[in-house]
Amino acid sequence: MDVAVTLAGPLKEAPGMYAVIDTETTGLSPGHRHRVIEIAVVQLDAHGRFEREWVTLLNPQRDLGPQHIHGILTADVLAAPDFAQIAGRLASLLAGRMVVGHNVEFDLGFLRAEFDRIGYRVPLITERSMCTMALAGYLHPGAKRTLGACCSAAGISIEGWHSALADTRATAQLFSHYLRSFPSPPPWQWAYDEISRLPWPALPGMDGVATVRPVHAGGRHGWMSRLVDQLPRVPEPPQADSYLAVLDMILADREINEAEADQLVHVATDLGLTRSEVDELHRVYVTDLADALWSGGVVSLEERTDLDRVAVMLGQRAADVDDALLRASGGQYDVPARPGAQGFPPGSRLVFTGDMVEPREVWWDRAVAAGFVPQEAVRPDTTFVVAADVDSLSVKARAARGFGVPIVAVEDFVRMLPDRGQRKAG
Repeated sequence: MDVAVTLAGPLKEAPGMYAVIDTETTGLSPGHRHRVIEIAVVQLDAHGRFEREWVTLLNPQRDLGPQHIHGILTADVLAAPDFAQIAGRLASLLAGRMVVGHNVEFDLGFLRAEFDRIGYRVPLITERSMCTMALAGYLHPGAKRTLGACCSAAGISIEGWHSALADTRATAQLFSHYLRSFPSPPPWQWAYDEISRLPWPALPGMDGVATVRPVHAGGRHGWMSRLVDQLPRVPEPPQADSYLAVLDMILADREINEAEADQLVHVATDLGLTRSEVDELHRVYVTDLADALWSGGVVSLEERTDLDRVAVMLGQRAADVDDALLRASGGQYDVPARPGAQGFPPGSRLVFTGDMVEPREVWWDRAVAAGFVPQEAVRPDTTFVVAADVDSLSVKARAARGFGVPIVAVEDFVRMLPDRGQRKAG
């Protein structure tokens, strides 16, 4: 899709200056062998006025990763070009322009990796780009972090969440809106002057045919995605919002799976965050989610279950969610009576079942440290079973039901552990 539009207006003609981008990817980290599967570019002139747009799906020659987030099916990309086939076309849209994006560091990291993969180094420099997420915090200190929240505050609507083109159009409108708050030329003119002079290599791939996603693809939805839009910015450490923006993206569909939890480690490493900084960011994130959830005044069982799952995947406890909701509600929140909420006495025999994020040996050691007696199989004397999924149909879960042994969720088991045994469960 390549559209050129001539705009009439009171401003004199301005040279092309900005290239707004967004990508959809198979995962969170290019260092984890994840690939770009959709790329969109909207070009703006120096006044922030629309010039043209371009978008294509890409065939990554691998599985598509979290399809519940980006909504792209394998059938959609079978006939799409690979990156090498459109590299030259993409380069022609970016060369000589300042790149703009929402959490632009994420997109630039993936594009650099794609160009590197075909043997070319290109001048896509994070420090010479513009990030609308950062601009929102600069212009409006109380601004939220997500693209949706920033656009809502600016009166900009978004159609087709997690479509690269829809998000790029929205980011372009948001940047144009922010641009009006600065003088002309803007304070980053020096960076543009520098980046506009950097040479790009002669790249193949000018003739690849762009493939546009079908109308079924995409669609950000659900109560968790709305909740994420309410989360406040976190100013420290400087990389905090870049990391949390990735979390926001994952939680668009209310869950963090094991692969994504593993990839978060790589994202944190790439951003230079320490383990203690990540742990603190996770604690703040869960607390902010609880605050946003209580702002509606009612917490449903589904919402609380989802929030507990997120908390445990981020190394927090369901008890931490209890505490956060009690603080947010001024003590009005009614803590649910969940199986095992009051715990089981020391010496209780337990069995683990299901695939958990951390190795089974870690959970076994935590149980022993807490005074429990782990068993390999469910027997009549088993006190309770800890399951990754309480509705599991595993042999152990079926045996537990046959013996009348209670099955508790991982997050409820974590609540039973003393502080020394409660560390990252994701």
